[in-house]
Amino acid sequence: MEEASKVVNEGGPKGGGDHDRRVGQIARGVGVGSFGQGMGRVLGFAIQLVLARMLGPSLFGAYVLGTIVVNLANVLSQLGMDNGVVRWVAHHRASGDDARVKGTIVQALLLTFVLSVLLAAAMFFSAEFLAVRVFDKPFMETMLKAFSFAVPFFTVMSMSLWATQGFKVVKHSVYVQQVVQPLVNLGLVAVFYLLGAPVLGAVGAYVASMVVGSVLGLRYLRRVFPKITDRRLQSVFETRDLFRVSGPMTVATFMRQLNTWTSTLVVGAFLTTSAVGIYNSAARTAILASVVVIAFNGIFSPIIADLYRRGLMEDLDRTYKEVSRWMFTANLVFFLATIVLAKDVMSVFGPRFVEGWPVLVIVAGAQLFSASVGSTGRVLAMTDRQRTVMYATVGTVVLNAALNFVLVPVYGIVGSAVATALAMMAVNAATLAAVRRSLGLWPYTSHYLKPVLAGVVAVLAAYLFRLVFPLPVGIVAVFVVGGVYATVFLVGLLALGLNPSDRQFLGAIWNAARHKVKKSSV
Repeated sequence: MEEASKVVNEGGPKGGGDHDRRVGQIARGVGVGSFGQGMGRVLGFAIQLVLARMLGPSLFGAYVLGTIVVNLANVLSQLGMDNGVVRWVAHHRASGDDARVKGTIVQALLLTFVLSVLLAAAMFFSAEFLAVRVFDKPFMETMLKAFSFAVPFFTVMSMSLWATQGFKVVKHSVYVQQVVQPLVNLGLVAVFYLLGAPVLGAVGAYVASMVVGSVLGLRYLRRVFPKITDRRLQSVFETRDLFRVSGPMTVATFMRQLNTWTSTLVVGAFLTTSAVGIYNSAARTAILASVVVIAFNGIFSPIIADLYRRGLMEDLDRTYKEVSRWMFTANLVFFLATIVLAKDVMSVFGPRFVEGWPVLVIVAGAQLFSASVGSTGRVLAMTDRQRTVMYATVGTVVLNAALNFVLVPVYGIVGSAVATALAMMAVNAATLAAVRRSLGLWPYTSHYLKPVLAGVVAVLAAYLFRLVFPLPVGIVAVFVVGGVYATVFLVGLLALGLNPSDRQFLGAIWNAARHKVKKSSV
């Protein structure tokens, strides 16, 4: 491994060219991913906003609990193969082994589909138990039964699109999951509302959007890898390798998702569905900035696997540092904005939702720390350290659950936000320590100080602006004060100077955007 790194590092211009090519690839992937993820988050926020105002905190909270059960079933049905299929498709493709590429994809799709059908049936027949015994809300039984039909389609969509990412292509995943599926969902919510079925219509819209997403996912998988339907190419299954990666990640991914939703579930168990609706609106808004993290992870994962396989550890270290800093900067912009505009943002959902503003700030702060450490979970998963991710995640879920059970009965939704934040920071600290110890990688450099300084100045400018021009809490303040904050932040960042890699990264995104616009206009 050290020998391989030495060869590349002594290559001079070739090594630099390889790094420049990677930065361009990451920029293009993140540009597509961020646009799509941004669209997805905006549409998801719009769906959340429409449902919150349409249903009110109580029924919206019940809807949220239903989607949580669907998401957990989807994660279980994937068997952790989301990571396995990305890694082994990238690995076998780099070796030119189409038979094993096909075998990996076919095996992952078939196994997860069968399990998803079984879990959907289990959800349908246990709906009464969940509604009455777990959530103590009998009216949710019919809603949970209807939601169960989404599970198989959700799983097929997810796995087919994960497979496309093994080819270092993120645009199809972004387009389907972040644009089409939520757009269909939003459109059908409006249709069913006009037809007089706001509650079950919202569930029906969710299920129908997953059906559309699964069809498109399979279509784009065939477009990326046409040989998937070529009967002349015999599939070669590497079951042991696939499960060696996927097995530990099943536990880790499920626990990570459970960690995400534990707070909402505990709020649902101890408090009212209104509290669930308010908490979910604030917490989901707080993780809007994760759009950039997800976009980076999607394109960075196969690059990690490729560099590690070729032993280019110095290249991996350099790229990891830069990606981590870019992720941190994007999340810092959002976190500081929540400090200035938390009440204004929450007021958009309705007057009763404003009380959730502390949740927004606390969870956004934890999200910032998570972004600052970079893609630690992905780095470990793509370098044969899946068990480390599993152990860290399991420990964090236990911590999160324990803190929630202690804090929620006493402090309500604020206690749940604190528990979530501590758990989120704990898992990222643990995986960061593992990356440092086992691979010698470390994300932090002095370059992190520039965005921090620019952000502090921007917050002060926004605060002073609001003192001079007092605005009532609401949407007007979001645009006016938010505009002042964003402008000062951008000017400050440019005044402090961009690094060469930053200019190259932004230049690659700009060139890709210009090419896209030019292509669209032809």
